[in-house]
Amino acid sequence: MEKKIIASFKAPISKSMGPYVRQVIPSTIGDLDPFVFLDHFGPFKKSPDFKGVPPHPHAGIATITYLLEGSNRHLDSYGHEALIQSGDLAWMQAGKGIIHAEGLDEVGTENEQVHGLQFWISLPAKDKFIEPDFFHYSKDQFPVLVENDIEYKIVVGELKGKKSPVTSLSPAMIFDIQIPTNKEFELPIETDYTSGIYVIEGEIEIDGKVLQPTSMTKMSFEGEKIQIKTKNPARIIVLGGFPLNEPIVGYASFVMNSMEQIQQVVNDYQMGKMGEISL
Repeated sequence: MEKKIIASFKAPISKSMGPYVRQVIPSTIGDLDPFVFLDHFGPFKKSPDFKGVPPHPHAGIATITYLLEGSNRHLDSYGHEALIQSGDLAWMQAGKGIIHAEGLDEVGTENEQVHGLQFWISLPAKDKFIEPDFFHYSKDQFPVLVENDIEYKIVVGELKGKKSPVTSLSPAMIFDIQIPTNKEFELPIETDYTSGIYVIEGEIEIDGKVLQPTSMTKMSFEGEKIQIKTKNPARIIVLGGFPLNEPIVGYASFVMNSMEQIQQVVNDYQMGKMGEISL
């Protein structure tokens, strides 16, 4: 049974982050349980004196930065540091609370084009207050499958017998798929998973609808495959996962299950319990 389109909208440009950031989730289709957030940043030119994103806290989620081009430095209050390169993934399990910064004080002497995605996955209720952690996955760690000239990169989850090295406490999938001109294929989706498609470039056709670049589409829960066609080269991100079906209470960069939990992590942050970053 093929999945059908439930909703599809073009991602708006961020009012707070500037013209090079598009707010995808929840601005277009709401949550895609367990995903509660997706921003698409770039492509833009980053100069050597780029100020990056200053230190800020997170709790109750895993934040995921996936770079399509360029580089991005990660720093956090638990002492993790990494330079994320094109094709890499930065996975920060915020748990009970952590402070991080991105793109600050990078070593570089020339302008660089940066392009990527940032996702937030809500942690299950039982894991909201786990110890924070951070994992850097380089691009060569991800399995890539090529079938009929279609390239599938399994960033998170499992597809066609290939499994990502990433461990997600909320079972999820992120597939980076590059499709040549004039292709038609079926994409299998895990039973009982939510699913959505974000178009990075090119156009695709699903369920009789042409999806344009920067459009986010939510698919029906019923069905175990998505039928996809292209007339020109396209690159898409397929995401979703096993729904937690738990209350989502968001405040700034915290995502918890209740206002009481929000108040707790806000208090922890204000009292310095999430640590600090030495820049």
